[in-house]
Amino acid sequence: MRSVRRLAAVAAILGATAAHAESSYEFWPELDAFLTLNSRARVFLLATTTRIDQEGRRGLPLDPVTDGTLGAHLDLSLTPSLRKGLLEQDWERNRYLWMRIGYQRARSLGDADATSAFHENRGVFELSGRTPKLGGGVALYTRLRWDLRERNDERSNLYRARLGIERPFDLFDRTAVPYTTAETIYDTRYSEWKQQRYQLGMELGLTESWRMEPYLEMRVDRRSEPARVYALGLAFKYFR
Repeated sequence: MRSVRRLAAVAAILGATAAHAESSYEFWPELDAFLTLNSRARVFLLATTTRIDQEGRRGLPLDPVTDGTLGAHLDLSLTPSLRKGLLEQDWERNRYLWMRIGYQRARSLGDADATSAFHENRGVFELSGRTPKLGGGVALYTRLRWDLRERNDERSNLYRARLGIERPFDLFDRTAVPYTTAETIYDTRYSEWKQQRYQLGMELGLTESWRMEPYLEMRVDRRSEPARVYALGLAFKYFR
């Protein structure tokens, strides 16, 4: 739990020091579907939108911007499961190593102006690893991701490295999983690690098929304007 508190403290300190800087405030509703094919494979479908409320250089509000993303992915287990009896209940948390291959389509929605309008095709390749539970029931997980992007007809790659910790526990006969993550992103357009993301959230079991995941995220991006993004996310997840 000390590691969880440390990562949360880092995010809080960065947020406090950035309070005076230009920033945007976003809401990310999301709907996910995870469809099990067999013990080693499943399909992941994604639909999400982003509402961005921005501030200008003098703190004056700008018109909000909205965009949307649709995605289809295939998840494949690369090692035997940790606990075969829980394959249906928790696919990814019961595997040491698994990969994701997918495609995402994103674009601006509504009446976006010329500076914010975009369309993007994105190929996604992820490799995720997880340790068995450590002391106190805490689990450590990592993710490496490669995004092959074509944004407004310009091609580039993103390389992402994420580290996270979580600690499942029972809540009213359901499973709750608080977690925190830190991620850094390399952008080939600038040849540098230009963005960092810090997230704190909790996945809550609602029924056998549905889960809810509220979370807070802060992004720091030296190449973007505004340089800092504060987001409230709310994902609903369906499992079959």
